[in-house]
Amino acid sequence: MDRARVLQSYRGLIRTILKYERPSKVANWVTLQKTMITKLEYFKKQNPKLPHQDTDRQLESWKKLDPEKNKSLNLFISDSKQLRSILENDLKWDDKIAQGQNVDGIFEHAFDIIKFLDSQREYTELVDRYNPGSKLTQNEKIKRTANVVGLDVPA
Repeated sequence: MDRARVLQSYRGLIRTILKYERPSKVANWVTLQKTMITKLEYFKKQNPKLPHQDTDRQLESWKKLDPEKNKSLNLFISDSKQLRSILENDLKWDDKIAQGQNVDGIFEHAFDIIKFLDSQREYTELVDRYNPGSKLTQNEKIKRTANVVGLDVPA
């Protein structure tokens, strides 16, 4: 078994999956942050007579949170040791080599997965960059269309 190739494919898979998954995790955390801030502020307004020390602390912690810099969002699976174990042990490299099977095919497949995920991430970025209207809601599309001809849509 070529341990260096196993580790190289393992690291490549981890990096690629991390690049692919992180933007969606950051977007989900931003949405959660906005939701929690809104709920806490609404709670304070609905209960003006209650002491709000705990609510204020929670509100400040949510406002300070920066999902872009949060390193805990880098973990794409709970335990990457499991993936490493599969690559090192569960594939039974020695048995495959003894039987004369081509182990290079497994590595090629792993690197194909890495290339596919990189290409998919890049494709998504390009679609977002050159087709910004694809993620707009129907009301936003109507406002943009009306704005093109100089009209304002009432709110």
